[in-house]
Amino acid sequence: MQKIEQLRAICKSVLENISLRSLTTFKIGGTARFVAYPQDFTELTNLLDYLKRENMPYFILGAGSNVLACDEDYEGIIICTRKLNEIKKISPCRIKVGAGAMMSNIVRFCTELGLTGLEWAVNIPGTIGGAVVMNAGAFGGQISNVVESVTVFSELGTEVLGRAKLFFDYRHSVFTNSKDCVIMEVVLKLKKGSIDTINATITKNILARASTQNVGYASAGSVFRHSTGVVPAKLIEDCGLKGERVGDAMVSPVHSGYIVNLGHATAGQVLALIDKIREKVYTTYKKNLECEIVYLKGESNAEYQDDR
Repeated sequence: MQKIEQLRAICKSVLENISLRSLTTFKIGGTARFVAYPQDFTELTNLLDYLKRENMPYFILGAGSNVLACDEDYEGIIICTRKLNEIKKISPCRIKVGAGAMMSNIVRFCTELGLTGLEWAVNIPGTIGGAVVMNAGAFGGQISNVVESVTVFSELGTEVLGRAKLFFDYRHSVFTNSKDCVIMEVVLKLKKGSIDTINATITKNILARASTQNVGYASAGSVFRHSTGVVPAKLIEDCGLKGERVGDAMVSPVHSGYIVNLGHATAGQVLALIDKIREKVYTTYKKNLECEIVYLKGESNAEYQDDR
């Protein structure tokens, strides 16, 4: 039996030879040999069991909004969670969300219920799974403020991790560097609020983001991680690097924390520009910039990774 037939016996929706450009917001990358779209948690867990037995590399991908994909072909399998997107109310202030649910859809769901706590996430272009992995945040809010528990699949099987086991920190969680757990579902605990107030806050956040982060080209959002005393965008701008280019990869003139794809950028060009930025910032200010985006490596060094 061919590999594709074996995979489809476990997960009905498996595609072959899919461009990584079509799966990421950066619109960069080679070709993925296989892309699987599990329809439910049974397909997901059975697929993960199979891949581990076969020692086949895989990459868990949500919306692909924080990923730089390699220029080379990826010979493993991309597991896309986008169809694991159910959102349901489980108590007056609690909802249960599939890992592939888009943050914008979750915000809309909460708004209709008059639940507050996620207004900051209205324009986050990712999934709840990716948001939990990196403890996404904006406008003073972050996902860790509302996460009650996370259901994961690991070598131990399916288990529910409470907040105490998630070890949230700034743009970090227990999952950030973990190769052992795949997020399946998340329970969020919010608060009752006024729908009018919630909508007003959402509108304010949309306008604020449009004025500062509408970069006009494909990107993966903020490239570098904020830390104590380090605001990457300011350091990059102060170094005179706005508009700096390597090929079609450019530091955004609108938001210097972003690298944009002018149309035909390669991963190699983005990485070269990242190196140039880090070197200039360190030489000028003795500050090390740490990358926030995830790099999906190619065939020669493929390994388990997760969409951050």
